[in-house]
Amino acid sequence: VFQELPDFDYGRYTFLACYMPQVSGDAMEHRNSTYMTSTRSLADNGVTGNLGSASHEFFHCWNVERIRPRSLEPFDFTEANMSGELWFAEGFTNYYTGLSMVRAGIYSPSQFLSSTEKTINYVWTSPGTQFFNPIEMSYQAPFVDAARSVDETNRENTFVSYYSYGEVLGLALDLILKKEGFTLDGYMKYVWEEFGEPFKPYTIKDLQDALAKYATQELAENYFNNYIYDSKMPPYQELLQEYGVEFTKIEDVGVGARLQNNKLVTNPKINSTAYHAGLQKEDKILSLNGELLSNNKLADKIKEMPVGDEVTLVYERNNIQNEKKIRLYPETSFKIVLMNEDSISTEQKKRLQDWLGPK
Repeated sequence: VFQELPDFDYGRYTFLACYMPQVSGDAMEHRNSTYMTSTRSLADNGVTGNLGSASHEFFHCWNVERIRPRSLEPFDFTEANMSGELWFAEGFTNYYTGLSMVRAGIYSPSQFLSSTEKTINYVWTSPGTQFFNPIEMSYQAPFVDAARSVDETNRENTFVSYYSYGEVLGLALDLILKKEGFTLDGYMKYVWEEFGEPFKPYTIKDLQDALAKYATQELAENYFNNYIYDSKMPPYQELLQEYGVEFTKIEDVGVGARLQNNKLVTNPKINSTAYHAGLQKEDKILSLNGELLSNNKLADKIKEMPVGDEVTLVYERNNIQNEKKIRLYPETSFKIVLMNEDSISTEQKKRLQDWLGPK
């Protein structure tokens, strides 16, 4: 991507790895090293899972340790250093984590797209995008990134991780640039030469100006105005189709909250079945239409029913049983898969190879 290594202090970069069953899984970049911990052993294909952390943290040698937001310079260890650029610093790094793995031949294109599908579903089905754009999500890092709080929150409805948000926006920019004859690699290298190599901290405006200079003013304005300063969803279906990848929107009945043994362990998502039913975190569902539910069967039962149906629910809250009629609401999800071999064109195959082929 950058076509050169940074100038490491003492001429070396060190990976400090501890893979033990009792450790807490984590990884953290530093200027000339990274540490990585995981409960996964390197045996039995565990190395593949652990390489994702290595890929992510090593990319930080350029993006964060040297391509550095002005909001983090100089770093003050006595304060919460809030930055609005983490969608780029962490999110774009997250996009390159998987992209590097597929380019290295460790992931197949299908595995990469499967991982992308999960991230897109998390980001674009989260109500949080209604309330905050990627910059504002980045500001919340001191409250969510390994920080602790005893207070109850409603982050299921108000927050989207800037790692994931930035990742799917990095994907979008990559495909938008390719459509116009540019590449995200080229843009990242330009940002490196402008800000990383000379170690000149950047602002969000600098990133926009750099995109305008590298590509076009119109592309930069459209991208930042729609997806960074606003929270619009990029046209993934149109962008991915160019590469023989199908992007499909699906609407099924869903609960709208994560369940464990038919108990809500998260707050209901806004406009979901559980939300409209007035259910709360910690409620336990006992029966549906008079049928007692065995553990973890509620989600399966509801999926079999049509949108708009009314059902009778018995649930327990604070050791008191309640019964109410509720309406079933749709739950949106997205499917991302390679087109069938007989329906993908030669040109689409060529573009896919250029994007997700080994380098």
